[in-house]
Amino acid sequence: MVMLETNHAGARASQFGVKTFVVAVAILLLAQWMGSAALAQDVTEHLDLAYFEGEGFSDEKHRLDLIIPAGQPAIATMLWIHGGAWAFGDRKNDLELARAFAREGVAVASMSYRLSRGDWRGEEFPSTGVQHPEHIKDVASAFAWLHTNAGNYGLDTSNLFVSGFSAGGHLSALLAMDERYLAAHGLSVSDIRAAIPVAGGYDMEDYYVAIEEGMGQDVAIGHVLGVFGPRESLPDASPLTYLQGASIPMLVLTEGQTINYTKVFDDAVAESGKTDLIQFSYYNEETHASLLGSLSLAESPARDEMISYISSMVE
Repeated sequence: MVMLETNHAGARASQFGVKTFVVAVAILLLAQWMGSAALAQDVTEHLDLAYFEGEGFSDEKHRLDLIIPAGQPAIATMLWIHGGAWAFGDRKNDLELARAFAREGVAVASMSYRLSRGDWRGEEFPSTGVQHPEHIKDVASAFAWLHTNAGNYGLDTSNLFVSGFSAGGHLSALLAMDERYLAAHGLSVSDIRAAIPVAGGYDMEDYYVAIEEGMGQDVAIGHVLGVFGPRESLPDASPLTYLQGASIPMLVLTEGQTINYTKVFDDAVAESGKTDLIQFSYYNEETHASLLGSLSLAESPARDEMISYISSMVE
């Protein structure tokens, strides 16, 4: 997702800035690990596992890294979906995040997925890419692979969670709220124990308007419609569209920079009467980049809250 600065009352402010966005997306780039399995500080790593091998297989993007607690059973497993405005980023950026969760008992499958065009950010970025629903189809494929293969790694399929940051937050919510994508794999949203979207977007029409107002029509068209296709298709890609039928517990985290995107969802949940099912937690003093960065730190209130929530939901 692209961030627009807001105050704590939730009012939109001026353009965040494409250059600043580039820095925010790149801030946590980490050295890539090679090999199929490794041991690192009390976690076992199974890297570059292919979760899809059919027609259209991407050797780079149809893979995940599975990070498992070593020497102790995992209390749960979390499919993690990286951010990057649906057009940038990779699972390797979040290896330290996955390790941090695994050291506290939560196995993490950190996935890559096919990306959309990025030339709205600059001519040096790709001018072609996939559009919705290809990203969410990849997410569903990764979850299905995890459901099928969890037992091979000593993981319990009854405690599979889905989470992600920014664009990944949107995709984690959509997977848990729109039945179609898991149904294509013979699964149900009920196979998700709970979802934990972080700093995502939930009403893509509202997101389009925010980008248009904050960064201009050209960016809104190139970015938002580049990801989701014609404007009339935006409700189909919006988790909010499926709120009335929502049945999967959800903890939604956000920060001060993208608070408006979450506030729209929060207000709709309150109006729907689903506040027991879908909970919200605000880290208003954090920025988009700093909240993500905090999830990898030795001490992280946001990670502590996520792990506490996971523990409370485990069967």
